[in-house]
Amino acid sequence: MQLLKLESESSAVDRRGGFTLVELLVVIAIIGVMVGLLLPAVQAAREAARRMQCSNNNKQISLAMHNYHDAFKTFPYGHKLEVAGQTKRRDCWFHRVLPFIEQQSYYDAYDQVEVTYGQFPAEYIHRLPVEIAGRPVDAFMCPSDPSGPARGGNGSTTGFKGNYAVCAGGGNPTTAIIANITVPINYDMTVDAGGMFGRQLARRFRDCVDGTSNTLMLSEGMLRGTAAAWGELGGYWGGAPHGSFGFSTGETPNTTVPDRVYSCGSTTWRKAPCENGFAGGLPGRYNFARSYHAGGVNTALCDGSVRFVSDSVERQLWRNLGNRDEGGIIGEF
Repeated sequence: MQLLKLESESSAVDRRGGFTLVELLVVIAIIGVMVGLLLPAVQAAREAARRMQCSNNNKQISLAMHNYHDAFKTFPYGHKLEVAGQTKRRDCWFHRVLPFIEQQSYYDAYDQVEVTYGQFPAEYIHRLPVEIAGRPVDAFMCPSDPSGPARGGNGSTTGFKGNYAVCAGGGNPTTAIIANITVPINYDMTVDAGGMFGRQLARRFRDCVDGTSNTLMLSEGMLRGTAAAWGELGGYWGGAPHGSFGFSTGETPNTTVPDRVYSCGSTTWRKAPCENGFAGGLPGRYNFARSYHAGGVNTALCDGSVRFVSDSVERQLWRNLGNRDEGGIIGEF
């Protein structure tokens, strides 16, 4: 009887010390569900941090603009008017504000580099050595964009491309019939489109007639990979006359209306459709505000405040925000 009792107790202990295949599968399933719930939360937290950093970049650039205005009593031009015989042609606002965003040594290197008209590295800034033109600046890169830092210019990969651009304005809504297709041409940024920045336009606070808290200063755009392109938003080295210096508020953020530039790095990029204006013989050059942030874009107003603007913002309100003296009523956004 004692032997039987010991064997019974031993069997009970063995049964209590293990677990069945069904129990193992249930535990694995529970772990899988927990991981499935946790990963989106982690990704959301990371994107929230990236969006906050992007917002901070907007703030830093807007403060640099204000400091530039304090020093020179005007904002920098959107981009430089090209004149024959001129050196460092296609210089834009990006180069002007470098000393005011803790990039004085970089600006000095750019400002002092030897440039000879008509000879290499020639008068165009996109032909400067890659050590100058290709240097990335963290404050001009949105951490949510996986393509950064990108380069592009002169059909090569020399010039740094960033995510931030100044507001050129909303333009005047018009359309044209090209190849039996109605296309918008109201956003052309090669002329004064109504915003605070444009070609050789050095404006002051007093030119912001609608009020600094009602007028956009800058926003962000998306890079289309690392392929070379002309005129895409953020192409600071050479693409400014083709629209890369700024963005248009003619269409709301992350619009399905394509950007129209001289040449696109890609015409099939998600959330960033693009048209090759030169190859297609299409009029106008413009970019729209875009981002990888869910639901909208980060912006900075002329008063230095930073706002996240939804993709669903009313179109006319967004256009009014882009224009400096239109007198349009600005509501909640």
